[in-house]
Amino acid sequence: MFQIRVIIGATMIVLAGCASQRRRAIVISPPVAVAARHGLVDVRTLLPDASIDLRYGTRQNICHQPLYPPDMPCLLRRSTALKLKKAQNILRPLGYAIRIWDAWRPPEVQEELMCKDGGTGMFLDPRNGWSRHCSGEAVDLTLIDLEGHEQRMPSSHDENSDRAYFQYSGGDLVVKHNLQVLQQTMKSLGFTTVDAEWWHFDDSDYPTRPKSQVWAREIGLALPVMR
Repeated sequence: MFQIRVIIGATMIVLAGCASQRRRAIVISPPVAVAARHGLVDVRTLLPDASIDLRYGTRQNICHQPLYPPDMPCLLRRSTALKLKKAQNILRPLGYAIRIWDAWRPPEVQEELMCKDGGTGMFLDPRNGWSRHCSGEAVDLTLIDLEGHEQRMPSSHDENSDRAYFQYSGGDLVVKHNLQVLQQTMKSLGFTTVDAEWWHFDDSDYPTRPKSQVWAREIGLALPVMR
């Protein structure tokens, strides 16, 4: 009987520890909590298994330095994030999943990108209107397999070339197939594309103009100092 009590007691301690870990795992950071007041949600709360590689949090971007902080949350409008969850459910039986390259983009970062793009026209000039990224209504995506390996696509992210065009005209049948799978899935869920970026998808729930942009300073998110 004593041994049984010891085992039960030890089990309860372990379970309590696991519960404590779970509670810690879902703690919402202050910027995410404030972002919720602006209609943005952390994608991870709806897609716990989401593969997220925010390229503007790395040096793999036009500025060659991180534009997002290391703890940058992946934020979107709730309805947009729920569509991504549906996309995962469609893609997984086919052996694919999505990897998010960009989601909500602070307007402060959009301004930096516009200044650095060298007049290529890759980034919407805020004087003419804000990218839907700035209000959490657009997402940049690529395909991965179920082991997390990126699949062959026409180009890299933010590549300023003919290869970035949304209609692939090359001769690689694998690339063509992968792009069709991604685009058909997203289109079926109400996303639209832009001509020059095969990876970019706008949520057509907002057909006329974006909602108000959400600034990093409004939610208390500190951005890296640009050099």
